[in-house]
Parts: sequence; structure tokens; C-alpha cells
Amino acid sequence: MVSTVEAIVNAPRLDCVSPDRTSEDLLALRTRLADLARNLRIASDHYALLAGETRLKILVLLEETPELCVCDLATILEMTPAAVSQHLSRLRSGRLVQSRRDGMTIYYRLVDTIDRNLLAPVLAGKK
Repeated sequence: MVSTVEAIVNAPRLDCVSPDRTSEDLLALRTRLADLARNLRIASDHYALLAGETRLKILVLLEETPELCVCDLATILEMTPAAVSQHLSRLRSGRLVQSRRDGMTIYYRLVDTIDRNLLAPVLAGKK
């Protein structure tokens, strides 16, 4: 398997260089992207989770009401608890929500570290 650095070094030469950038400038930017690969993958995964309308609705509901159980979410969303649980499982795997059990009931809330600015456009009513 070829490492990212090897791939960059062995990449085809850049024939088209704008008057404002040298080949070295472009190679440095390509290297920077390679350095950010892990962070880009994590961000892409988070944005993919946010792309699901139901998951986004769940996040908005948990922003509005700090803690809800699966049954409450299912009632609000007019879905089965099993369907809501599937979405919550993905959100939990993506570290956007966390859960706690109280007897037979599982409650969900946003993780403390979530960037609430992600939900700001929705909460502000922007289209």
C-alpha cells in the first residue's frame, strides 16, 4: 500500500500553474490536504449524518428539549420506536448523542462537545 506522502511525491507533475501560484505552492496545498485526511474523513462522516432529515430532526428536538426517550421521539416524529432507534444508533456511533438508561427507558441527549452552530441555520428558520 502506498503512503499518502509517497502518492504526493509520485503524483504527476502539474503542467498548469496559475500566474499567482508556483508548482511548490500547489504541492504544499496538496500536502496540507493529505495531512488533514483524518479530520476531513471525520467531518465528512458527521456531515453525512446531518444529511439525513430524520437525524437532523432528532438533533433539533434534542437541542430544544435536552433529553428525550425513544418513545417520545417516535411519537413526535410519527415513526416506530424501532425506526427511531436505528437513527439514534447512527447518531450515537457518530458521537453526536449519548444515552442513559433509567430502568427500561433509554433517554438520549446531545453530547456536550457537539458544535451547536451546526443546528443554528435550522433553528433560525433559514432555508
